[in-house]
Amino acid sequence: MAHKPYQSGFLFVYKPPGITSSDLVLKTKRLLKQKSVGHTGTLDRFAEGLLILPCGDYTAFSQVFLGKDKTYYAEVVVGLRTDSGDPEGVVEVEERETIQSVWESTFPTERLERELSELTKLKIQKAPKISALKVGGKRQSDLVREGALVEEKERSISIYKVADIQKTSSGFSFRIHVSSGTYIRKIVLDLSDQWGIPLSLGRLVRESIGEFHLDGVKPLEEITYLDLRTWKEVFPLPVRIADEAEKKAVVHGGYIWDKLPKADENGFYIVDSDESTILAWCTYDGKPDHIPYRYRKVFFDPSLKIMFSK
Repeated sequence: MAHKPYQSGFLFVYKPPGITSSDLVLKTKRLLKQKSVGHTGTLDRFAEGLLILPCGDYTAFSQVFLGKDKTYYAEVVVGLRTDSGDPEGVVEVEERETIQSVWESTFPTERLERELSELTKLKIQKAPKISALKVGGKRQSDLVREGALVEEKERSISIYKVADIQKTSSGFSFRIHVSSGTYIRKIVLDLSDQWGIPLSLGRLVRESIGEFHLDGVKPLEEITYLDLRTWKEVFPLPVRIADEAEKKAVVHGGYIWDKLPKADENGFYIVDSDESTILAWCTYDGKPDHIPYRYRKVFFDPSLKIMFSK
């Protein structure tokens, strides 16, 4: 595979099931010879779908994507329940044949659609006990399986839409559009408790992060540095083009005082004359009165061979 090391950009990757998000990040570093690769929200190992990986200097943008809403396609198995609510958990109940007749008689399609549509009213969710959340430096899932009592922490969530609800040979499937931080497998476990029927996720696909979709996204094995997307494609902001004197001022920690663009809370960029290289990411939020803006990140300018700090 062709390489051009240390390129900055955003990599859109399809994560297959059976690999952790961290493993995919490590593989990306090796394949593209990248020193820095971040992520914008992990997927459980059993899950698949879209990962956005900021590479090089663009790891500074990771937080921007963490708060974006997500869309998932979910397949649920009826008659099976695991402690984690997914295929990799410890089986608690498995009565597929016994439950199937009860399921068919008590949950016609109309009821299933009605019950799942009610999920949009959910505003608070407790994190699943089996999760990667850290408690006292240890994974919560490890503590729970060791028999420790762990407080289920609540968080505010939004479920914007549940659609494409269908019965399947093993249970049912649906698409769901949710706020960041929403656990789909916890939704399934809560439905299992509510309905009195063993349920567990069989498949979960993340189809979108914010406005970015899985369509056309390649697996890592097919990706090269040419697939890196620029800030213009992924996170465009107002720009202030710097001349040579202004570039030197930015490099040495100085400021540009005039012709600054209007910007929202995401800020603006100072770019070089060809508008291809970001020199700095700036914001007006939280700045002291004696300076025109605050630097969120000052990037490496290859033409000046200088690395400067945030």
